[in-house]
Amino acid sequence: MRLFSTYRSFYKENLQLAFPVILSQIGQITVQMADTAMVGNYGGDDPTPLAAVSFATNLFYIIFITSLGLTFGLTPLVGERFAQKRDRHVRELLQNGFLLYSLIGVMATLVLIASRGVFPIMASLMMGDGGDGSISGVVDMALPYYDTLIWSMFPVMIWATIKQFLEGVGNTRVAMTTIIIANSLNILLNWIFIFGKCGFEPMGAVGAGYATLISRVVQCLMMVIYFFRAKRFRIYTEGLLKRSMIKFRRIAEILKVGIPISFHMFMEASAFVVAGIMVLAFGAASVSAYQIGVNMMNLTFMIVIAIGSSTTILCSHIYGNRDFSRLRRTVYAAYQMGLLWNISVATLFVAFRYQIPTLFTTNVQTIEITADMLIFISLFQVSDCLQAISISIMRGLQDVKVLMPIVFVSYVVINIPVAYLLAFVCGFKTNGLIMGFIVGLSCCAVMTIRRVRKNIKRLEMSVEN
Repeated sequence: MRLFSTYRSFYKENLQLAFPVILSQIGQITVQMADTAMVGNYGGDDPTPLAAVSFATNLFYIIFITSLGLTFGLTPLVGERFAQKRDRHVRELLQNGFLLYSLIGVMATLVLIASRGVFPIMASLMMGDGGDGSISGVVDMALPYYDTLIWSMFPVMIWATIKQFLEGVGNTRVAMTTIIIANSLNILLNWIFIFGKCGFEPMGAVGAGYATLISRVVQCLMMVIYFFRAKRFRIYTEGLLKRSMIKFRRIAEILKVGIPISFHMFMEASAFVVAGIMVLAFGAASVSAYQIGVNMMNLTFMIVIAIGSSTTILCSHIYGNRDFSRLRRTVYAAYQMGLLWNISVATLFVAFRYQIPTLFTTNVQTIEITADMLIFISLFQVSDCLQAISISIMRGLQDVKVLMPIVFVSYVVINIPVAYLLAFVCGFKTNGLIMGFIVGLSCCAVMTIRRVRKNIKRLEMSVEN
């Protein structure tokens, strides 16, 4: 009780910002789980449709999340200047952010189109090394689904630019509203397109892709229309299209923070994507199980991300106001909330490891593999929480350059090699891939926590001096 009373105001402050983000994240993971469940049920005992969605999503995700990561650089910069009431600087960050992220959206789309050639290469590599013959069908079904995802890249970047800007000024409700509406539409369209309702022919996996594309376009349009029509944001949107507002030093300022964040997200995504590619060697049932496991990982991680996002906002405002006396308790409150959530969910994963997979598939082999995976997934929940919130704190304090060597060592030097060694050499297969994450995330958690502690001491000493 004493701990709660000490941190109660900090819990409240964080949750006021985090709650809309939590609802948004719940909406997003609900759609991902609905995609997986509907496609899995469409396939029935055949794991191929679900495996196809998993494979296509993995390849799309690495470019998607790397591009999206660049927009995260906008929030701490806007948050700092907003706290200092420097409205012109905030407006310049918004305009130059729009220009930068629009170009990145176009470039990412072109890269995704060029990456289509990876599909047959991956199929031949996996099948040519004594792999499962079912992979050929997985790749054939994955490509049409991937094609629909490509065209959602640009609208997502526009939406994300406004979302990250609004988070910087302390508004998380607008993004929540657009996400909830778009996700509700996505689930409805999934049902129509996948199973062939309302006069449509059953489309299976590609139907889920069309539903995602349409919902993301609608989400973007809602955000743009609201943002540019709302009077309270007019102070930032007036004169937004003037060429005189384009300043390369603002673009450089955004990239200075955005690139290390994007690199972190790229490295983390790469580890999951490489694991998603390696699991192809174990057959369609393992690929389907891995997709279910990823959905459950996302279920826990999305809530931690929500707490982390609000912590980034709070830390950026503290940094802008130079009010470092509040920093330590703000940080500790975030850690405590994140750990409470992750430990609770990890317990549920173990307790219901055989029931959870049945929500997505009836394939007995997939259920058995997933049940084993959930035990290992539960083991890295603490380290995953600690590293995610630590990195969110570092973003808010704009201490992001050091992230690049930390995540490179954690994911490339440690995570991926350990996962390969345990999965293929030691024979743990899919479970070995998850064990790699346990080791990699733990290393990342240790290094980022040390960095956060160092920052807190340095900033508190600057107040005393």
